[in-house]
Amino acid sequence: MEKDNTVGEHVFTNKISARENGECFFEDVTFPYDQALGPLRQSSVINAHLINFNWWPANFNGNIPDSAEPKVILIMEGSAHFSASNGETRELKPGDVLVQADLKGSAIEVRSGIYGPFRAAHIYLNKGSATKENILDLPKSDRSLPYVRNISGDDGKSHFQDGVLEYYLKEDSSLATKDILLTKFQYVYAASDLRFDWHNAPQRQIVLPLTGGTQGENSDGSRRLVPAGGVYFGEDITGEGHITRSIDNGIRFSIFAHLA
Repeated sequence: MEKDNTVGEHVFTNKISARENGECFFEDVTFPYDQALGPLRQSSVINAHLINFNWWPANFNGNIPDSAEPKVILIMEGSAHFSASNGETRELKPGDVLVQADLKGSAIEVRSGIYGPFRAAHIYLNKGSATKENILDLPKSDRSLPYVRNISGDDGKSHFQDGVLEYYLKEDSSLATKDILLTKFQYVYAASDLRFDWHNAPQRQIVLPLTGGTQGENSDGSRRLVPAGGVYFGEDITGEGHITRSIDNGIRFSIFAHLA
């Protein structure tokens, strides 16, 4: 079974589940690319409720919280070792996906890899799910997460905006952003020769290029590079649109997270 998501054969995920006795274990689960959008290959949509972004320090050794909430963990930068209670450990890097079922109260142990701090997005799957902590009650961090947003202007052209998502400091020294509401998400594969000519965003969405990155050219003449691990809000659903290209012929394995 191909486990490298830059190959494009299918989406490979590391699923962690719990038996009735609470013991956690890993499974290998794949999803097909059964849809297309221009030159992009896409999975079917998966229902989702919210997304947030997380950062852990280089010396982190602890647990992933909210283990009762089914979610998808997407490694965006660095690497981390995830351990199930049956003793198996898997090291995940950018482009790797961890699908967490309801662990019946068990926790996932995690520690930073050799590449220093690591970042990940958490997509919570169940409607009504939420993180246990009230992020706004926590102190703000000096660190923030930059993003690029693409919007449709009154002039009919697409325009880039730059911004940041604020991080909040948690008790275990990790950082997290506020939750952002979603409706669905998809896995998306783009080959190294990607050139998606003038088009609009298919819906308001967050694009997370987990590998390869992406570059956009707007109808107003502006350009932006969003590297692997970056955050891109694609919201130009009307107007003249934009062109999307690969960066340095990199294969882009990404997520389209549909905004509510």
